[in-house]
Amino acid sequence: MKSALTLLAAALALCSSPAAGGKCGTQECGIDTPCCVKGYCNRNAMYCAPFTCERENSHAPDSCWQTAHCVDATADFAANPGAFAPIGAYRGDPGKAQYVSQFEPSNARVLAGELQLELVRQPDGKGFGAVAIGTRAVQYGTVTAVVRSGCTSGGVVSSLIIRNDKIGDEIDMEFVGADTATVQSNYYWHNELNYTKMVKSPPLADTTKAFHTYQIDWTPDHITWQVDGAPFRTVKRAETWDPASGTFKYPEAESYVSFSIWDGGSGAKGTADWAGGAVQWGKAPFVLAVKSVAVSCMYKGNATTYTPPPGA
Repeated sequence: MKSALTLLAAALALCSSPAAGGKCGTQECGIDTPCCVKGYCNRNAMYCAPFTCERENSHAPDSCWQTAHCVDATADFAANPGAFAPIGAYRGDPGKAQYVSQFEPSNARVLAGELQLELVRQPDGKGFGAVAIGTRAVQYGTVTAVVRSGCTSGGVVSSLIIRNDKIGDEIDMEFVGADTATVQSNYYWHNELNYTKMVKSPPLADTTKAFHTYQIDWTPDHITWQVDGAPFRTVKRAETWDPASGTFKYPEAESYVSFSIWDGGSGAKGTADWAGGAVQWGKAPFVLAVKSVAVSCMYKGNATTYTPPPGA
């Protein structure tokens, strides 16, 4: 997901210019542009939405829009194309859009009954992708998505992710052009990136040609990944105990569901090798397609978050 954050930083640079002095990077956000993200200030959804806005660095504690908490919901993009909106059209009401693009240009749209995220070649030869993120946060629950990956060339990476960017907790399912017959599962705690924990699914029908149903079941006690109704991995919270730090290194923070596509082939050597080398642009277009995504909250419609008791 790190490269998706790089895309966000690049998009922010296009939309705002730093001024002198202050706490949001090199500037202080004023009342007219109150929301801070990565050293830039503005007043639109790309800055003020709770999944990006830095409350502590913004004009005032209430400058960032309030977090909308989990309710059971299904986004079926054929039945309801309005379940997705470009970030520029979003005004903070999750009842108006269940998913939004995280930045502009969004490279995301609803077409032919699918939410489509496209990796687009830039003048420098690198790809600029897309992120579509949920407008409600979830802390424990089940996420089920019907997806066709966009990784028809080495170097292209597609993802289904549950993540808190500010804390760095993440649970993911990722597709790479180097291997179109599996999906990869992983999880992270507080941005401690341990790629050795990755586990692949059993072989699947080509993930770039066939839609599959992918699911992440996240509870205070375990995470289970499954494809087409068949679980292939479970991690128990008890297994994540780290004696050195006296901590369970288990994702617990309230997070957002997102989908992304990005250019792994132009990254560092390790990332590029994992993704399958440089993107072969002659094989474009590269489109991640989502037919539907359902979120079932562990606490049905509860507008509060849950913290496991000490020692749980």
